[in-house]
Amino acid sequence: MFGLSRLAISAAGVSFDDTALVTGFQMLQLTDLRNDLFGSLAHLHSQPPLFNLFIGCVLRLPHAWEEPALRLVYLGVGLALALTIFTVLVRLGSRRSVAVVLTLVLTLSPANILFENWSHYDYLVVLFLSLSVLALQRYEEAHRLRHLALFLGLLGVLVLTRSTFQLAWFVAWVAVLLLHRKRADWKQVAVVATVPLLAIIAVYANTFRVAGTFTSSTSLGISLAKITTFQLSEAERRTLVEEGELSPFALIPPFTPVADYEGVLPAGPTTGVPVLDDEVKIFPPGESFPPGTISINFNNLLYADISDAYLDDALRTIRNRPDAYVRGVATGTETFFRPPSDFFTLRDNRMQIGGFNRMYNRVIYGVVASGDPVSTFPDVGQRYRQGPPRTAWFSVLLYAVVLVGGARELWSRLRRRRRASGPSSLLLAFLWSTVLYVMLVSNLLEVGENERFRLYTDPLIVLLAAALVTAWIGRRRGHPPVTADEDGGRPQRDRRRDVVGALSQQR
Repeated sequence: MFGLSRLAISAAGVSFDDTALVTGFQMLQLTDLRNDLFGSLAHLHSQPPLFNLFIGCVLRLPHAWEEPALRLVYLGVGLALALTIFTVLVRLGSRRSVAVVLTLVLTLSPANILFENWSHYDYLVVLFLSLSVLALQRYEEAHRLRHLALFLGLLGVLVLTRSTFQLAWFVAWVAVLLLHRKRADWKQVAVVATVPLLAIIAVYANTFRVAGTFTSSTSLGISLAKITTFQLSEAERRTLVEEGELSPFALIPPFTPVADYEGVLPAGPTTGVPVLDDEVKIFPPGESFPPGTISINFNNLLYADISDAYLDDALRTIRNRPDAYVRGVATGTETFFRPPSDFFTLRDNRMQIGGFNRMYNRVIYGVVASGDPVSTFPDVGQRYRQGPPRTAWFSVLLYAVVLVGGARELWSRLRRRRRASGPSSLLLAFLWSTVLYVMLVSNLLEVGENERFRLYTDPLIVLLAAALVTAWIGRRRGHPPVTADEDGGRPQRDRRRDVVGALSQQR
């Protein structure tokens, strides 16, 4: 089914789009990655390094093989995602027929098709999240070291790929595992967590060395400016700048070239490192893109100071004009609940499957609007809003019901300390908290591109719904199985050994 669907998609005119390697804010210049991969990564401060490392490795291939290799990798990601979702659903107790239907609904969605054909890290993040669910599920079933290492390793990979996931998130889950296994193999948890933890700290320390900030990305202030300061009208911002409440940066839209900050930001010293000094990424003839293609280099060292200045203004805006921030969060949340296929960069491929996209949006997502979404870069002046007709109302309902139901289930298990039916409490907690975490981080810190962030959580919300249904059915039948976290955190093999010992004594 997967192969046939991808052949049909190709026949419909959907092609692999690798322009994000040039125009993407997250990417270093390809020539720098090709000629000095590790030197370039050593000076990367605007983004976590793993995606640039991955692209740099692909660029080591012969030039003619680069695009086919990327296409093959993303196809592999799509197939692995389908198999992972199906496996988790079956292990949760779903019937195979139900698991097949749910897997097809997720993996044959226009969003999955379009992101599978876009050279960006988003589709990889979806797979890493789904694999982490499977790894945790396997660990809870048998508590084997390799499953624990895979789970924590995947969490580390997420932190080093996408700035949404931070060191604090990783440490929080290590702490949860340590508390969960405090009477069993907590020492294994501590040892296994050391490797990804040290890798994350090393990246944070390198960013501090390069840009003076202990983090994986220096772009927080630029993103936060959009959802706070630039929710004010230009007249309001100009007045606040004149009164000294905001800096002159409040008059310069985020994500603009370094030249636009001339006279506002002092010129920095030349470092001699291209990825820190170049203001634009220029691609000479011979690359797989139109000659003379230019894109802003957001890894220019000045953007670290620019982001800090935007962050100061954003915090002042939140303090003095909280209404602007509330409007930004409301707009971000509205955008989050649009179809992920609405994302503006997917326009060309989306047009090739326009009929299927509109049908899916109406039937699966509950979108009222029959037209196409806005297909231009979400400029701050547009306020990003498209209104309720483009809202995925069925998704809003699903998220509300499942998140509330998940909270009630977890609270009931915690309060009553009863024998739990169905999936383990730890797995439920991971699914529920990860969906909530991505929603909060995405919609409290960003506005304009929020619909693509829901690509991360849609598989998780479906898996959480299936887990809750399994737990409910188990209670209705009155045969709640004992899960690992309700038997003192002891592995299943230890419990089997106890049963065998008891039978021997009876004999």
